[in-house]
Amino acid sequence: LLVTLVRPVPAQSPARICIGPTSVETAVSNAVAASAVRETFGSFLTGPGLSTTPLESRLVSQARVEARTAGCGYLLLTTIKHERRSSGGGLLGRITGAAVQQTASSVGTSVRSTTGRIVANAAGSAATAAVSDYASGTRSQDALSLTTRLERADGTVVLEKRDQRKAKSDGEDLLTPLVQQHAEQVAVVVTRNP
Repeated sequence: LLVTLVRPVPAQSPARICIGPTSVETAVSNAVAASAVRETFGSFLTGPGLSTTPLESRLVSQARVEARTAGCGYLLLTTIKHERRSSGGGLLGRITGAAVQQTASSVGTSVRSTTGRIVANAAGSAATAAVSDYASGTRSQDALSLTTRLERADGTVVLEKRDQRKAKSDGEDLLTPLVQQHAEQVAVVVTRNP
């Protein structure tokens, strides 16, 4: 009789990403836009291999210092530019939230532990509210561009990405699809190089 002893593999701690200040140029509220970006990235970058820490510093130079102090291996810096393309009238629509809610709840179901699901669902709910507030100011033909810069703790840039979307209707959520694309690439870079 041959018995093989299997030692459990120690759990690897998740890669920590500090979320720095968002540079905002928008026709809508800057504070609402910055909050929506932060909350949405936080909801997507949560899982068994990733954790996020939102930073308080509003200056990029201070955010870098704060990220090192917090022990984050990565610093995520973002810029959004929301351009009003149409001055035409029409009713300002409100986002239904269904797509955002579905995305937020899918974040919660991808996490295995009960604690992880609670944290992910809370992050998803905050992101849903922030995105809904932001999207309510979007008008048809508006354009939103998102630039993401991911740096290692030593300042080395490991990812820089820029994308843009144009609204087809009032109240359209332009932010969530852009953040989801960028967060996916951030997650790939971070999990491959913890």
